[in-house]
Amino acid sequence: MSVLQFNNHTHAEDEVGIRIETTIIENQYKQPLTRVERWTIAGALRSDGSSGGLNAQLSALEQAYGSTNNNYGDATFTANGNIHRMLNSGSFSGVRVMAFGYPNGAPWKMHTELSNRRAFFAVIQAEYRLSGDLIAYREEVRRFGTGGPKWRFMPSLTGLPFRQTLQAFTPVKYVQRGQLILRSTKPIAGAAYFPDSAIHLEHVQVAEIAPTSITTNGTTQTEEMHGVEWLYPAEYATQVGNTVNFDVPTL
Repeated sequence: MSVLQFNNHTHAEDEVGIRIETTIIENQYKQPLTRVERWTIAGALRSDGSSGGLNAQLSALEQAYGSTNNNYGDATFTANGNIHRMLNSGSFSGVRVMAFGYPNGAPWKMHTELSNRRAFFAVIQAEYRLSGDLIAYREEVRRFGTGGPKWRFMPSLTGLPFRQTLQAFTPVKYVQRGQLILRSTKPIAGAAYFPDSAIHLEHVQVAEIAPTSITTNGTTQTEEMHGVEWLYPAEYATQVGNTVNFDVPTL
């Protein structure tokens, strides 16, 4: 015995068959961010042969699955005592009707389609947010120069250009650049890996990125993906360490 209830509509016993799928969506660091549950429903309405009885069932079916104003609702499927639920209130996207319709042709050999049977299908889906606030993090420290001499080829009036050393030693420059995007928390710029005495403080850059406004459950507005970017230019007389221990967020 199996019974499906969706959006205040209760199907008749054994009226539908359901395929339940669950997909985990990961970010670029293989962290689970979202669980998507999808039910593919196939069934057939049956009546006593009267067109009025079948039409009444079709009207109720389309009210539950075909109305754009009512495609957010709880779904419960009971099969042999096992209960599967897709709750609208607990989801991020709402339980949405992704597809609904009637297959072409008569799948029954007696060709009773539209007489006392009507096949239909529907797809409902919900997205559930998993734990974790970290969406993206990227950081690099780039070095410019080695501290060696600076030279150039000087032009000659009659002969080939000749190489001339302009400076015996040159400063070494570093640029630390990073980006952090969090789902629901406003992030702050990462700390500099160089002391203030080495940083060109007048050229420090911090850019705050506005979050994206997203509609949830069809009506509620929420903001996600708060971001920040930073850039710290530093300079030394000679090259300093080759290794940076990045402060990777662990949110």
